[in-house]
Amino acid sequence: MKTLLTEEKNGVGWVFFNRPERRNAVNFQMMEEMETTINRWQEESSIKVLVFTGDEQTFVSGGDLAEFHQLRTEQEIYPVMFRMGQLLKSIRHFGKPTVAAVRGIALGGGCELAASCDFRVASERARFGFIQSRLGITTGWGGGSRLLEQLPRSKALYLLLSGEHVDADQLFQWGWIYQLFSEAHFLDSVQSFAESISQAPVEVLKAYMDIADHRKKEESNEALEARHCAQLWETEEHRRAVNEFFSRSSKTK
Repeated sequence: MKTLLTEEKNGVGWVFFNRPERRNAVNFQMMEEMETTINRWQEESSIKVLVFTGDEQTFVSGGDLAEFHQLRTEQEIYPVMFRMGQLLKSIRHFGKPTVAAVRGIALGGGCELAASCDFRVASERARFGFIQSRLGITTGWGGGSRLLEQLPRSKALYLLLSGEHVDADQLFQWGWIYQLFSEAHFLDSVQSFAESISQAPVEVLKAYMDIADHRKKEESNEALEARHCAQLWETEEHRRAVNEFFSRSSKTK
């Protein structure tokens, strides 16, 4: 089964995460499909805005622990973290506006993906959690660095250090979420929003995105976060936290 479903509508490219049985967790297949889709639509002149979304329950729940935890050492996991960090960097510098449209919950790497988009919109019942700290690791895909740029330092650090789930309304008040939509008409509302920022010719869109990117050039934060995460990956604290996570998950099935 494809891990992504795609659709084009009136200049808007939609990417639907499609692993409901794993709460849309990112695995190796999804990484490959995302790379292919982003590269294809980056060059497609008919696509003026790119939207990422999940289902009613989950946006993205982070990396697939069952698959990634076959890799146990820093040397094994670092290339995976770095690769995913580069993938999110390609979204950050897509050259055309990108939108994270979150329904349900976004966890861990799902929040990092949202932080990589130009706009974050959410349903009124959406929730977000940078839960990596509760698993004994840091963000590994560059999302922590972006969050620290997008929010006041204390607010960003609170989200990263506490690992708490935060309601969309709170993040809307903080300015991290651009707009809230009702769940009943969510996809239609996102489509209308995407069309509203795609009225200019594609050359104008690309020019403004280039101007925005040059306002503050990113350093290699993706590599830094990948290294920190990879180093913590092999610690006993992380191993214990993941085992507890799997134990809780098995009890809820």
